[in-house]
Amino acid sequence: MKKTYVTTVGTFLLGLTLNSCIQEEAPNAEADITACSLLPVDCLASNTIEVGLPYSDELNAYPIEIKVKEGTDLSSLAPTFELTPGATISPESGSIHDFSSPVRYTVTSEDRQWHRTYSVSVTEQTSTNIPTVYHFENVKTSGNYYVFYEQQGEHSLTWASGNGGYALAVSQAAAKDYPTTQDDNGWNGKCLKLVTRSTGSLGSLVGMPIAAGNLFIGQFDLTNALTAPLKATKFGIPFYSKPIRLTGYYKYKAGEQFFANGAYTDQKDVFDIYAFFFDNSNGTSMLDGSLPSNGYTHPDMVAVARIKDAHETDEWTSFSLNFDYDSFGKGIDAQKLAEGKYSLGIVMSSSKDGASFEGAPGSTLLIDEMELIFE
Repeated sequence: MKKTYVTTVGTFLLGLTLNSCIQEEAPNAEADITACSLLPVDCLASNTIEVGLPYSDELNAYPIEIKVKEGTDLSSLAPTFELTPGATISPESGSIHDFSSPVRYTVTSEDRQWHRTYSVSVTEQTSTNIPTVYHFENVKTSGNYYVFYEQQGEHSLTWASGNGGYALAVSQAAAKDYPTTQDDNGWNGKCLKLVTRSTGSLGSLVGMPIAAGNLFIGQFDLTNALTAPLKATKFGIPFYSKPIRLTGYYKYKAGEQFFANGAYTDQKDVFDIYAFFFDNSNGTSMLDGSLPSNGYTHPDMVAVARIKDAHETDEWTSFSLNFDYDSFGKGIDAQKLAEGKYSLGIVMSSSKDGASFEGAPGSTLLIDEMELIFE
């Protein structure tokens, strides 16, 4: 049934495309950066530069955050950009700039009627590159929804979620009604709130009737949100220490009716919290949303930590998840670790099978005061 819906929508869109080709082509009204690379290439700390981050009210621009290897000279770097057809950019793509502080770029559409401002920042990836204590107190607004971030000394982490995909289906929802939002009643202060939501008639039309609340370290690729949703969630960031344990507190209430295969069933929903450590030196810079359906395994996997006693509770309940290295039989190469050739992912979801669009609307997971223990 899902395939039928997707095919119907695809046929409709194809018809629109063919019709537009018959008419005289108008100048493009889009003003986007669609890809970014950096010269010299070998200074990059990660194979991927994300260009689809949501608008930042704080920066008054669309952010692009580039991570480079420790010791890189930030004063003479030349990012290059791919743009929507016909668009232009200022300063010029490939021009050399000092990125000791962010550099702002303006993209103008082919029809000259629209423009977007981007703030491009370059930071060194260091051995303590991300926060490891997560309070979930800090949010910024992107469109109608919240984006979580953590600040620990000089280091920051912006969490990713599927909120951008939900916005495609339910664009008028308030921030508190998105799948990934914030609650005032945490274990200590505010906390993360993940809720499995119905996506309404539009979501059902494209075979995506529910959206589980999720939060993860990585990126959400909005361009794949409708066509390849499992690939839209990309997990992982280079990490220079060996993770040992993930701890924190949670509350959980399952929704009343579980939705799967186009109908409601008697199945009970359950949440998921897991973390993993993998070797990125073979070209696998990130893992994707297919990880749970593949048994949390991958050829480059080194260790996994996953909650095994997930259950409903009205009281704040502690969890402590140990990273299992033994099951994968791979040691840690100290030199590769120092060079950032291992990556860390942390994923939380209000419905364990939410990536397959199965879960109970109303399932609610609260998480607070989480910490990654490492050595």
